[in-house]
Order: sequence, then structure tokens, then C-alpha cells
Amino acid sequence: MPPHSFTQDGPRRAAELLLRAQTAGSQGLEVYPLAAEWGVSWQTVRRLVAVAEAAASAMARSGERAVRGAVRGRLERTGEGRRTRLVWTPVESGARRGRHTEMVALAASLGPWQALGIDDVASVLERQLRGALAEVPAERAVLVRDLLDRGFYYQPWMPRQMRDPDAVDAVLSALFYRCAVRMQRYHSPRAARDTLTLDPWTLVQALDGLYVLGPETGTSQPAMWALHRMEGVEWLKDTPVVLPRSYRPADLVGHGYGPFIGAPGEVTIRVPAKEAPWVLESPLQGQIGEPEPLPNGDFRVRLGVGHHLGIALWARGLGLVVE
Repeated sequence: MPPHSFTQDGPRRAAELLLRAQTAGSQGLEVYPLAAEWGVSWQTVRRLVAVAEAAASAMARSGERAVRGAVRGRLERTGEGRRTRLVWTPVESGARRGRHTEMVALAASLGPWQALGIDDVASVLERQLRGALAEVPAERAVLVRDLLDRGFYYQPWMPRQMRDPDAVDAVLSALFYRCAVRMQRYHSPRAARDTLTLDPWTLVQALDGLYVLGPETGTSQPAMWALHRMEGVEWLKDTPVVLPRSYRPADLVGHGYGPFIGAPGEVTIRVPAKEAPWVLESPLQGQIGEPEPLPNGDFRVRLGVGHHLGIALWARGLGLVVE
């Protein structure tokens, strides 16, 4: 090995060490094999590690990005001797990256709540988003504001107008404090009901409406109650609600079947051959067994749920046939 090899290649090798450590992830970069890879001694590799550590430390102190595409962070040495590894931890990892993900989620969720005109919920989300924006650099704040304007678009499917805006506040309060709600009137499609008291288990957003999932107080059979049909709602702080230990909303209201609870039973659907590749790419909600292939290329699928309007709407939207 020429005696001047380290002097010539030192800066380039140190920069390579830094970049490779940045891309190695949490396992870190094993440095001993680099001696054979670069054709240098183990002592030379250790000197290069010290140079890379000093460069990373200088970048962190100065607050500069130093190298185009590089990110500020900490370069830490773990292990000893030939087990030495270099582990890179970016300054903006962890909580800050999670904060950006949280902002995107908040931005995506605003549309449906705003479309419903439910300022109680939308205003809370907007306040959280403003707080998150205040914690990021200016250029990222501009990006997220642009994301709000153009990154997400929500097209209401069936907007519901709330008959009583106070119903939303009462139901949210009851859900938070786990207590019952009482209404002066419930405008059912079949017949209006007076003085109805419910145990709210879950607030469900479906078909662009808000629904309370839960039983009438004193009973155990849950049902779905539309907020836009409620009038004169108050929450009863002295009437606690205890959810069944085994209760899971997904068991009653699965994705794709709308805000309706069907009677126990079974539904058979036929999936046309042209729709099957993407409809059946994963098991359907409540699917029983495997899809049954039919002679014409279609598939028959059994679902462990009673027939109801939500099933019909879901099937019609996907081009399926309820048999």
C-alpha cells in the first residue's frame, strides 16, 4: 500500500463513510470489512471513522446541511474493535417526521367534517393543524398549506343537513363522558318517536351522515340512529353507559356495508368474472370460506351478514349481484 494513500483518499473515504452510515438504517454500518474493501489497514479505517465523526459533529453544531442532499444528525459508534458499527440518527427523525404524518392525516380528515357542516369537530381539527403548522419550518408550512388546498378533495356523496345543530354537541359530550342521551323527538322514516333515550356506544360517519350506534337505554340490542333525525337532544350526566366487554364496532358495521345493521343471517353474492380480479383480491367483510368458481367465470361468495339496504348499495356500486 503506498504510504500516501490515506492522505489522498481520506476526504473521499470519510464522506463515503458518512453517506453509507446514513443509508444503513438503525442496524448501523459495519466498518471492519471496509479495510479489505478499500485495500487499507484497520488502523486507517479507524482514522477515517474519526474524521467522519468529526464532520458529522461539525455539521450538527453549525446547523448547516454541508453536503447537497445530506441531512443533519448524529453519528454514533457502537461496539468495540472489529465489531464496531456506525449508527446515523437524523435530527429530524422520530417525533418531527411523525408530526408531518399527523398533519397529512389532519388535512385529509377535514374535508368530510367540513362538508357535513359540523363545525364542532372541524374546528378542533383545524386548531390542531394550525398548532402543528407552527412547529415546522416556513417552507414546509407553505407545502402543507398547499396540501390543504390541492392535495385532498372530498366530494360529498349524500350530504345530510342536521335538523338540530345542538344534537352534535350533546352526542359528542355523551360519548366523551360515557353517558346516555335523551331526545324529545326522533323522526323515524316509519314513524316519529317521542322521548327516546339511547346509550351511545360509537359515533359512525357513513354515507355522509352521522349515526349513533347503540341500544335504547335499558335494552341490549344495538341499532343505528341518525343524528339528522334527532331533535331536542340532551346528554344525561347522571345516567352512565357501560359498553359490553366484547363490543367492537367493526363486528356490527363493517367497511363497505353502509350505516345499516342487518339481522343475523347469510347473504350470497355473485361476482362477475370481469370484476373478480380486484373485488376478490382480499377477503370481503364477513366472508365465509373461499369464493366458489362458476362455469361461466363468475364467483359466488357467502357473507355472514343478514341482507339489508347497505349490502344492496355496496353491491350495486361494485357491479355485484345479490342472490
